[in-house]
Amino acid sequence: MKRLTPKNLLKTVLVWIPLGIFLFWTLLPLLWSLSASFKPVLELYQKPPRFIPRTFTLVSYQNVFAFQNFWIFLMNSVILAVGSTFITVVVSSLGGYAFARYLFPFRNLLLMMVLVPRILPRAALVVPLYRLFAFLGLLDTYTVLLISYTATAVPMCTWILAGFFKGIPPSLEESAKLDGASFLTILYRIILPVALPGLVSVIVVSAVQSWNEFPFVLAFTNSSSLRTLPYQLFLMQDTMGLQDWSLINAFSIVTILPILIIFVAFQKRVVTGMIGGAVK
Repeated sequence: MKRLTPKNLLKTVLVWIPLGIFLFWTLLPLLWSLSASFKPVLELYQKPPRFIPRTFTLVSYQNVFAFQNFWIFLMNSVILAVGSTFITVVVSSLGGYAFARYLFPFRNLLLMMVLVPRILPRAALVVPLYRLFAFLGLLDTYTVLLISYTATAVPMCTWILAGFFKGIPPSLEESAKLDGASFLTILYRIILPVALPGLVSVIVVSAVQSWNEFPFVLAFTNSSSLRTLPYQLFLMQDTMGLQDWSLINAFSIVTILPILIIFVAFQKRVVTGMIGGAVK
């Protein structure tokens, strides 16, 4: 440990005070929403507001799970997140391997161009994509959501995996080829296990993005049977008349909880994968 000196103390203060402010600013809305979800409805309208509930109740969470079609919305979110993540892993693995191992004209330029869709805001993509999907007759289907979710996740995931694949010695693949292994065997039995931190990062990034996706569901679907949890959360503020903020906050907590658990569980691998994919 470093000896405590005025200079070291000053550095510590200058580092931890901004971090503490940022942490407070980040967590306060989440903690306030969590507190409000345990309050009775009328207590939220009482003044002055209190952070700690006067009366704890689980009625709002019971109402969330009893909400009409809640399990359909949850299943839609799970299906789309799992499906788009699987497709993203497959496509970005092949693309990342190609950029890492094959020499072709403008390889580095094309790898940079892959990230161009990430620069554009979602609002700029909705209209042209809507016209394209309408022409193809894909609107209001699972297919349109899987395609749009995957298309937005593949660029970043390809970039991450390409960086990891470049750091894997080609001698591993050469040895496998001598033993008669095919390309797919080498990729999925040797390359991906070695690049596990990057693969976990890709899975988590894609799953989080798919779970939280809202603009594409709003623009490309009309049927209530295709709603996801974030979309239904948005609609609750317009369809309930007098706002039941306890229910809305409980619905918010239930919506973000699965993906929050996944991110916290794999945060070290995600950070390692993002940094490793960027510098290799």
